[in-house]
Amino acid sequence: MRYKCGGSHLYLSALKVLVVNPGLAERIRERLPGDIEVVAPETGTDDELAGLAGDVEVIVATRLSPAVARAARGLRLLQKTGAGVDDMPFDALREETWVANTSGSNPLPLAEGAVALVLALAKKVVQRHRGFLEGRGAGRGVLLCGRKAGIVGYGSIGREVGRLLACMGMRVLAVKRSRDPGLAASMCLEYLGTPEDLTYVLSESDFVVVTAPLTPETRGMIGEEELRAMKPSAYLVNVARAAIIEEEPLYRALSEGWIAGAALDVWWTPHFWDPLWNMEGKPASVYPFWELPNVVCTPHSVGSTGSRSDAGLNIMVENILRVNRGEPPINQVDKRLRY
Repeated sequence: MRYKCGGSHLYLSALKVLVVNPGLAERIRERLPGDIEVVAPETGTDDELAGLAGDVEVIVATRLSPAVARAARGLRLLQKTGAGVDDMPFDALREETWVANTSGSNPLPLAEGAVALVLALAKKVVQRHRGFLEGRGAGRGVLLCGRKAGIVGYGSIGREVGRLLACMGMRVLAVKRSRDPGLAASMCLEYLGTPEDLTYVLSESDFVVVTAPLTPETRGMIGEEELRAMKPSAYLVNVARAAIIEEEPLYRALSEGWIAGAALDVWWTPHFWDPLWNMEGKPASVYPFWELPNVVCTPHSVGSTGSRSDAGLNIMVENILRVNRGEPPINQVDKRLRY
């Protein structure tokens, strides 16, 4: 319980938390003391969420519209359920509102998914499946041992991807926001550069895996120039955000043979599968990547597993408790850098 001021009186007030996902709301409620109120929507429409948000101090959401953020006039913390915050309404938030995520809580499932896509491309798994059904061959695969893997975005997920690929005998290069010689040495990287070195890493790599966050700086960072810098025999895997790579040049690169192929788990219509966020039913991309024979497409779910980790949930609960005590949250996002 905390005290609030109402005119000339102080009165007890329970912290009120809006959790947009009802299933997650139950898991969070179980871990909080009874004096913290947790509410959840029935349908999840913006109108319903805006109505619930008027007197909450914490919102826990995977994504949130600006209208709901503006309706939460007393919002102190916007807690993202995952790592990427590019779909959070920063411009609608008050200056004093904290934003936090669960970055670093459980990188292994997505890292394994990324490696699965690398293997699918290298061993032509999808092409062999189609060829088996249609009675034709699919060509030879690629030996990964001794090849170079370029990791664009060397955070918690990128490090796990690099570690797993190194176990297969691949030589790992990476791009990180800032230089870190100690990290490069401890992870046995062949090369660790900054965004200024992106073209070099792309040109050297046989497989490029994108795991960077989407920020104003990374949006469109891989365009025609960068794609043409890659080897014609190289493959590209994106498990981060689609908008990091320019859509039209990538389609041309794949259809015209600038690069050998790609695996895409992220799309330029980010929530194309969600009728609440894509009411017009827009396709995942304006270009039919899924029709190209050298592309593997998955609907932003390659890191999904049956086993459930509580690491991210623990961060969310800890931050709610911190706000209740008047303390700043952990895993804060820089609202200026949006990262």
